[in-house]
Amino acid sequence: MPEYWFDLFELNTPLDDVLSKIDYASGIYEDASLIQEFAKNFIVIISTNNPRSILTHKLKAFKYSEHISHTFSSVSDFDNIVKNKQFYVQICSKLGINPEEMLHVGDDPFYDVSEPRAAGNNALLLDRHGKNNAVNNLYDLRSILNR
Repeated sequence: MPEYWFDLFELNTPLDDVLSKIDYASGIYEDASLIQEFAKNFIVIISTNNPRSILTHKLKAFKYSEHISHTFSSVSDFDNIVKNKQFYVQICSKLGINPEEMLHVGDDPFYDVSEPRAAGNNALLLDRHGKNNAVNNLYDLRSILNR
């Protein structure tokens, strides 16, 4: 997707050069270290509407990326600009799991909760600001998973 805009506007700077200058690490929360703990008992994936060109750079900045078993980009992998019901159905199909076997955790009430639930997945809202009745951080998620 960014490639499209670079081509359209005939930008002379290579996209990869621009993406490599962004500080992706500054947006990573300290509780992200729990990913390595979750990966001991669960298959941990990333599903995003970021194009793979951006996702690749974000994963380079994420020091726990070796604990991520799969990544899915709605745009790059499924030609869909949003994470809709079909996106989650396709992920389950690629993973070879039934929809109810997946727990999706995300920060958007519609695309990360309503849409995965419509696909038959379990879903939890991650609200780091504490404004909704939701999981506030990954420590809260750990408590739920350990029940």
